[in-house]
Amino acid sequence: MTAAFSLPFFRTALLACFLLAGIHAYLGFHVVRRGVIFVDLALAQMAALGVAVAVVLGRHEDPLQTYLLALGMTMVGAACFAWLRSQERQHVPLEAFIGIVFATAQAAVFLVLAKSPSGPEHLKETLVGALFTVAPMHVVKTAVLYAVIGIAHWLLRGPFFEITRDPEGARRRGRNLFLWDFLFYGIFGFVVTSSVQIAGVLLVFGLLVIPAVAGLMTTESTGLALLVGWAFAFTACVVGLVGSVQLDLPAAPSVLVSLTGLLVLLGIGLQLRSRRG
Repeated sequence: MTAAFSLPFFRTALLACFLLAGIHAYLGFHVVRRGVIFVDLALAQMAALGVAVAVVLGRHEDPLQTYLLALGMTMVGAACFAWLRSQERQHVPLEAFIGIVFATAQAAVFLVLAKSPSGPEHLKETLVGALFTVAPMHVVKTAVLYAVIGIAHWLLRGPFFEITRDPEGARRRGRNLFLWDFLFYGIFGFVVTSSVQIAGVLLVFGLLVIPAVAGLMTTESTGLALLVGWAFAFTACVVGLVGSVQLDLPAAPSVLVSLTGLLVLLGIGLQLRSRRG
């Protein structure tokens, strides 16, 4: 295990994982409480579609153009979800539309990359990312972006938590749900667009939902749930990446399986504690 920590690419991947876990575990609390569990998966797939378009247009060698195309696609999804959630009479659950966006974006990625010689490789990268090959400078730039986003969330925490906990009450108190939801999903889009390029769609979804679920399973306190979620995510990142190096397995899937495995163990532990209580 100690040998893994001596590898430069492992340390960079672990730092990237911690960075993603830190912001996604927090955003996951909002997503799970809002009942829009798969919104991250859908927005991540929209970002992947933007990357696929960059590949076909021959712009994928330019990081800025690739990022802007991915971000543009993500913002389209953010605007759609914000508008749908702001509707007072919603006869169809929002999760149904989120599922439609995810499936359609996934199909579009296949279609866009179907004629590209490097299509299969890019398709794999959108799913599982490139944790062990990510450049340290890319991690630094992502850290700066996430720091700015963290400050924005701290400044806007009042309206965001109000709408997360009681959207209808917030509407009655005069909150513009479309405006605040678009702001939330728009900021979310910046996070997802950067995360997908590092860790892929699957792990981004896992880091968003699983730590948040672990925290909410453990306690009803918002602060404690966030602390549990962060500790849970960081532990899974270490376990998954070490297992990946030791067993020569892909990094992102290893971390995702570790997240799920730890969640199962946590559930069993909480069940045993409940019975003893």
